[in-house]
Order: sequence, then C-alpha cells, then structure tokens
Amino acid sequence: MSQATVIDMPGRTTGAGRGVIATLGIASLIALIFAAVVAVPYFGVNEAQFGTYWPRRGWLLLHIATGMVALFTGPIQIWLGLSDRSVRLHRRLGLIYLSAVVTSSVAAYYLAFHTDGGWVFGAGLVGLATAWLTTTGLAFLSIRRHLYEQHKEWMLRSYVVTFAFVWFRVLSTVLQASEIGTVQERIGLASWFCWAVPLLVAEAFIQGRKILAVRAD
Repeated sequence: MSQATVIDMPGRTTGAGRGVIATLGIASLIALIFAAVVAVPYFGVNEAQFGTYWPRRGWLLLHIATGMVALFTGPIQIWLGLSDRSVRLHRRLGLIYLSAVVTSSVAAYYLAFHTDGGWVFGAGLVGLATAWLTTTGLAFLSIRRHLYEQHKEWMLRSYVVTFAFVWFRVLSTVLQASEIGTVQERIGLASWFCWAVPLLVAEAFIQGRKILAVRAD
C-alpha cells in the first residue's frame, strides 16, 4: 500500500517573504495606476465621462469609491495576515475591507439590473458581485470560527475578485484596440473573464500547492 508523506512547507513568516511582498507590491502599484488613470476622473462628475451611466452616476460612484477602498486595503490585509503582524490593525482593516466589498457589491447589483450594456454584461456583473460576496463572506466566516488557513485562502480568492476592476479595463481596452466585436460583445466578454479566469488560476495555485506538498512513497 502506498503511503503519503507531507513535505514541510515554509512557516508563516517565510510565507510572507520576498515573493509575496513583491507580488503585493506589484498589485498595489497597478492599483495606483488604475485609480489615477481610470477611477479618479469619474469624481470630476463630468457627464461625458459617465456616458450612458450619467442617470445612475451616484450608484457608479458608490461602486467605484468602495471598490477602490477594497482594492487598496486588500494587499495590506493579505500581508498582515500572512506575516501575523499587527493583529489589531488587521482586524480593523478587515472590517473596512468587508464593508467596502458589501457596499460595492450592492451597487454592482443595481448597475447590473439597470445597464444599457446588454444582458451578457449584466449577468457578468451579477456573477462578479456574487463571487465577491461569497469569497469575502467565507473569509469572514472562517476567521470567526478560527479556521486560519481557510481564512487566508478565502481572502486570496476574495482579492482576486477585487482585482477584477483592473482586469475588466485591461481586457476591454485590448479588445477595443484589436477591433474585436461590438462594444456590447467586448464588455460582455470582459465582465466574465475579468473575474472567472483569474479565480480559476488562483484556485489552481492554492490547490496545486497542497498537492505538491504531498509526496507518495
């Protein structure tokens, strides 16, 4: 009968080493660029900037503002959690992150059901908001039950969905530059790919580490 041996994995401190810090740093830098180039201009409340969303500008601003809070607090939260530093700050930022996700998701649901972008785009937004609430909710539930490893994993999944803000703009811009499809087709595709594909990759990474940690003798 074959036996399975678990290979010792790096401890908590090592887990928040250079690789993790570099990844979180890059994510934060991309988030800053995204905020400056894409998000901030909306707060000038210019009708031309909002386009068809002008009648729903309040909901869009709420979605963007609280989404940015989650986008910027996420890397700090993940780093604090993986390195086990400043538990009190980690908890406070966690509540801020959770509140931002819930608020931004509610706004996303409203925008999804009141969109001019077509039903595929609207369904993609519903899927995104649902995945966001689910991953973040399970991260919160797991830490309430002191399931620390599960909490870390669900927080990683949650932030992957949070980063959909960035991927949506990247994908839609690339498709537009490549002159692929109509506007509705481009945003419809991007509304699904921006969160579903990264979430699949993240899941493969999380589960792959567990599989590779076991050696069959």
